[in-house]
Amino acid sequence: MNHLIIDGYNLAFRSHFAFNTLMTTRGLLSGCVYGFLVGLRAVKNKYPHCHVTIAWDTESTRRKSIDTSYKANRPRFSATEQIKDLKGIFSCLNASQCEYETEEADDVIASLIKKYTEDTNQIFIYSSDKDLLQLVKDGKVLAIHPKKGGKPERVFDEGAVKEEFGVWPRDLFCYQCFKGDSVDGVPGVPRLKISCIIPLIEKYKIPKEVYSHLEEGKLTDFQRSSLLASEKRVYLNQSLVGLRDDLEFEIKIGTPNEGFLAQYLDKYEIRAIKPNSYINVFYDAPSFTIRTAPAIKSYSLFDEE
Repeated sequence: MNHLIIDGYNLAFRSHFAFNTLMTTRGLLSGCVYGFLVGLRAVKNKYPHCHVTIAWDTESTRRKSIDTSYKANRPRFSATEQIKDLKGIFSCLNASQCEYETEEADDVIASLIKKYTEDTNQIFIYSSDKDLLQLVKDGKVLAIHPKKGGKPERVFDEGAVKEEFGVWPRDLFCYQCFKGDSVDGVPGVPRLKISCIIPLIEKYKIPKEVYSHLEEGKLTDFQRSSLLASEKRVYLNQSLVGLRDDLEFEIKIGTPNEGFLAQYLDKYEIRAIKPNSYINVFYDAPSFTIRTAPAIKSYSLFDEE
């Protein structure tokens, strides 16, 4: 079986802001639910051979206990009722859902991939989160980044990750420890051109070993002093950008139920989706392997055929 793993909160966040003015005649906000359902239908139609698993975020208390500024700069996103109902909707479909208290969807996805890898043809991760590119591997695990602004959607295999960041997926963890991530509020080494340290990252793989061999790098005195001044920060970043793959959790598999699905669609006054046809989208077609060269055609999150 092939798997399509959805970063649930990531898709819900983008759907909410794409349709933030959409509401029912009773004044109930509905854009998050509508955008999520339409967007995921489009993706599933592109990958009909995959079983869908949605990984949900919980409060990231572990990372925030390490650094209180972690993700503190993120815009507020309050769609609690809609996300609760999305979980109810997918319990009415042939789809799986999972989460783990205190951890983010990233760690749930990493753990899912570890569980699925042995008996799976291919795994596709659907998310705009670049941290998940660490998981891309051997043409078996691919990441789909949705369209954003002027950038088209893109399927990342190992070569695409190397082209984008200058390192292979296996080295992206170490790269991000030094680079940081402004989106998540993770500071990197200031005033450092990351390309100058990539040879050391590729050779030594982890920050401690990179620091043990700084003299081997073709670094200026300024670059070396910047790295040394940020050593503690780089070590701290390991716990923020690294992914856990050892989580144990229940994978909840939905049971198709047209009546319950209809109730949710009625609540949000979504007329463009018919319960029976939507249920049929999530029945798994036979698996096959998708080649990654030439590049897979891009498509838009909310395009439908």
